[in-house]
Amino acid sequence: MNITYVWAITGMKMAPSLDGLTDVVTNVQFSYTGTDSNSGFSGVFQGAIPVGAPDAAGFVPLADLTEAEVIAWIQPIYPIDHPNEVVTNDIQNQIAPTNDDAPMPWAPEPTPPPPAE
Repeated sequence: MNITYVWAITGMKMAPSLDGLTDVVTNVQFSYTGTDSNSGFSGVFQGAIPVGAPDAAGFVPLADLTEAEVIAWIQPIYPIDHPNEVVTNDIQNQIAPTNDDAPMPWAPEPTPPPPAE
């Protein structure tokens, strides 16, 4: 597999005031999507991570933050082994499914909807 990964910030939580700073991001929610260039299949890992209080010298006001800056905060502190495993397993299951829905022998056959008139 040749997987290319993309991070995206999907949400943030903030404290109105923290350590003398205002509108401080305290938690980041993200998606981590991997796409296999060989098969075209993609897998997604959804995660969240708390971020510590920034030092005043490096503080960026919430209104001035970019997605790239927030991604740069979380990449070095979020352990990537598990997200990579989730994405890889998701792609592998799309290529060769291993857990198809099993029929329940005791359940009645589904009744098809009536034809539209």
